[in-house]
Amino acid sequence: MRHNNYPKQNKFFPIDIVYLWVDGSDKNFQQVKNKYLSKDKFTSKYVDDTKDQIFRDNQELKYALRSIEQNTPWINHIYIITPFNQKPLWLNTKNKKITIVPQESILPSNASPTFNSCAIEMCLANIPGLSEHFLLANDDMFFNKPVKPDYFFYSDGRAKFRCIYRKNGRTPRDKKSIYLLQLINAANAIEKAFGKSLHNYKDSHGIDPYIKSSIQECCKNKILSKVIKSTINHKFREATDVHRSIFNLYDIIKNRADIIISHSKHVGHNVILDSIYNLINYKSIKSSAFYCHDAIESNVLKCKAPIVCINDSVYNNDITREHNKLFFETKFPNKSKFEKQQ
Repeated sequence: MRHNNYPKQNKFFPIDIVYLWVDGSDKNFQQVKNKYLSKDKFTSKYVDDTKDQIFRDNQELKYALRSIEQNTPWINHIYIITPFNQKPLWLNTKNKKITIVPQESILPSNASPTFNSCAIEMCLANIPGLSEHFLLANDDMFFNKPVKPDYFFYSDGRAKFRCIYRKNGRTPRDKKSIYLLQLINAANAIEKAFGKSLHNYKDSHGIDPYIKSSIQECCKNKILSKVIKSTINHKFREATDVHRSIFNLYDIIKNRADIIISHSKHVGHNVILDSIYNLINYKSIKSSAFYCHDAIESNVLKCKAPIVCINDSVYNNDITREHNKLFFETKFPNKSKFEKQQ
């Protein structure tokens, strides 16, 4: 289904999208993963690190691609990075708009295989044929309504980096969250390289824009290259890794991106306080990504946000996953051209 008010192609320059996908139930994947866990004697104290939910496939990607066909048909090409020759069984690989990218084809030979999404993200610019301007999305992120190219980029090619502004300063150092530590590491590296603090800004957990040549330049920076290479060489996510936001922050330093302050709608905290917060930040909320774990409890079907992230948390149970599946099937019920039709 194509919306008549959106052109098939972006008028000013092509914009690709990249996904990382893995089927954690694959026996070969599990055997190799466990071998490296045992070999490296790797243990983690972080709740969001090597747990199974990181590699669990709930078929979110299928619905993410449906959301592209429905709401962003101008996307130029779709790249799906996968390990161990994996590909979704439902995927129509004959579709010329899709390319499966073997993980090892963009990683240094000594870094493959990896189970570290941060390592893979440091190598995105190595994808053959990737356009200069592209988006990176987790497979649990969906275009919730029609979104134009200028949501992500200005017509001159500069990016729009949507992030949460922290009035009280730095991102909190939660010792249980490796994700927050990696965000801090990215800001620390930028500050060390350029003497400018960007610790007040935290990524909004949405679909973010990137510039390939800027990533390549960032990876060659004498200071930044050290933490980037270190991250690439880690088989599993570690507390010293840098988050991919290092590329967004680099763009800001180089005046290749603007910061767009985002406010995700508050639900389920306190009815009165949520209402006040949502009213005060109404204008920003309308154009910001919405993030939740349970799509039904959070009433995402009534959400007007352009992008929604239905996160498969370590705390999600079978009921939560059933709720999320119900949302997927209700919001995106029709097969896309990216799926096998039988």
